[in-house]
Amino acid sequence: MAHVVDVITETPRATTLVFDVPGRPGHRAGQHVDVRLTAADAYQAQRSYSIASAPDVGTRVELTIVRIDDGEVSPYLTGDRHPGDRIELRGPIGGYFVWGPAQGGPLLLVAAAPVSLR
Repeated sequence: MAHVVDVITETPRATTLVFDVPGRPGHRAGQHVDVRLTAADAYQAQRSYSIASAPDVGTRVELTIVRIDDGEVSPYLTGDRHPGDRIELRGPIGGYFVWGPAQGGPLLLVAAAPVSLR
C-alpha cells in the first residue's frame, strides 16, 4: 500500500501524485506500476502508469496522470487526492525494453509518430 505524500497540479488536466512506498524495491527507467482501486462494494479497476520519478529516489514514486474525462480511474486519481490517502500500487513492472550501460553498445534508439494517409 502506498501513501500519497504530495499532490502537484501540473496543468488543468495533469496531476503528479508523489507516493511513499515502504519496502519499495526501486525501479529502472522505463518501468511502470499498476494502480488498483477497490470500491466499497468490492468492484476493482486497475490501470498501468509509467513511473515519472528518477530510479534513485528512495521510497518515493511519482506518477503523472492525465485526466480522461470519461475515464474510470484517472478522474479519481487527479481529483480529490490528499497527502495521507492510501492507494494500492503493484510493481515496478516491465524489464523487456529497459537498457542499462552494463549491457554495452552501440545503442540505436528509434522513435516514430503516426502519420495520417489522408
